[in-house]
Amino acid sequence: MDLLPNFKVRTLAISCAALLFAGCSQTSAISDKTRNLNLPTNWQQEVSAPNSELSALGDWALIIADNRLQSVIAKALIQSPELIAAYNDLQIAKEQLTITGASDYPALTLSLDNSRRKSVSSDGSTIANSAGIDLNLSYEVDIWGKLSAEQQQSSLQFQASKVAFEQAKNNIVTDVVGAWFALVEAQKLLGLYQVRAENLESNYDIINSSYKLGLSEALDVNLNQNNVNSELARIEQQKQTVLEKQRALDVLLGQYPTGDNFSDIEIALPQLEQSLFTALPADVLTTSFSIQQSWFSLLAADAGLAVAHKNRFPSLNLTASTGDSSDELNNLLDGGALAWSVAGSLTAPLFNAGRLKSLEEQARLTVKKQEQQYLTVVFTEFADMENRISSHSTLTKQLAYYQKAEENAVAAETLAFNQYVKGLNSYTTVLEAQRRAFDAQVSVIQVSNQLIQNRIAMYAKLGGSDLAQTIQQKVSTIN
Repeated sequence: MDLLPNFKVRTLAISCAALLFAGCSQTSAISDKTRNLNLPTNWQQEVSAPNSELSALGDWALIIADNRLQSVIAKALIQSPELIAAYNDLQIAKEQLTITGASDYPALTLSLDNSRRKSVSSDGSTIANSAGIDLNLSYEVDIWGKLSAEQQQSSLQFQASKVAFEQAKNNIVTDVVGAWFALVEAQKLLGLYQVRAENLESNYDIINSSYKLGLSEALDVNLNQNNVNSELARIEQQKQTVLEKQRALDVLLGQYPTGDNFSDIEIALPQLEQSLFTALPADVLTTSFSIQQSWFSLLAADAGLAVAHKNRFPSLNLTASTGDSSDELNNLLDGGALAWSVAGSLTAPLFNAGRLKSLEEQARLTVKKQEQQYLTVVFTEFADMENRISSHSTLTKQLAYYQKAEENAVAAETLAFNQYVKGLNSYTTVLEAQRRAFDAQVSVIQVSNQLIQNRIAMYAKLGGSDLAQTIQQKVSTIN
């Protein structure tokens, strides 16, 4: 007669347990589409494979060939405030990993107390002393995997911090190299302006002498003098630009921006290989620090959802304690029998006005939000990479055209001035030829630097690959 009710109770208990376990196992809010992104097999614009050992290193060997630049990078990796801050964030995440990992072990606490109490009654007053010592051991059994989920969340957050630290190192390297060549460009332009001013002053002497002999007009003298003054003003402006670039490097090194430390840089802008690396779109998912960090953050948020979900289920705690008590502190642990207790407790949230459910929903929405942020980072990185690849092709072609234009314009400038001296053309023709030569020379310097900066930005996207690691390995051998 009693079998049926007992059977129903057991069936109900088993069903409830099954639902609990099922609920614990279905907590991920990351969509399969995000986990398995559909990426193209190649870039939109064809990327030719490197055709030399130099370009196989990603041109880093050529870009950082200057020993002083390598020393500057090494110094930045040691004392950059940004990098030091990222390292501290990494250590904070490491300590949090230790905190959550402690749940694998029981907690042992020792308490010692001593009290003196006066009691007053109708019969008078009494004074009682009480001393006690207790050793308590407590342990939470991870029956639903909640503690494991907390550890997993901390581990993923630690991984995100590690990637953030690597990204900070990668950023320091690429920022220093980029700032270095921005300074080189500024100095090259300053040198060009100074040479142009010297040539104009030399031309002025010739034109002025010709004017005194009655072979040229006063207008030619005035026009040339105007060009000299304009060029001298441009030189002063460019000197300020150079100083600002020097100070920008100081800031990256975490030192006072005097600008004096880089006043004697004299190197050329390297001519890079026209071919590019062979990395594919799918490779960027594993080499881009931004994408990796966002992915680990998404996984950590998803683990946080599991924690929030499992907080709604019962928790099992085991406790054990032993100790002694006496009316005098010095009589504790005097060899007598110790009191002890062992207990187990199962606690389950029954009513909390929907707080735990809302916390779980909040965690789920956080995952969905983080998922969209991850997709934004992914597609932004790919868009930037596609733009960098197409810019590489455009800049390479531009540079080739400007180099040819520079050759023709410089030759035309020389020819125009020689013909002017012989009286075969006007000084207006000379001015136009000078302007074209000057514009072409400036464009060659600027586009050369743009090509280098574009290549540096590409390798920043491939920071986790062997290509970008080449510079850090090379720098690490300096000191």
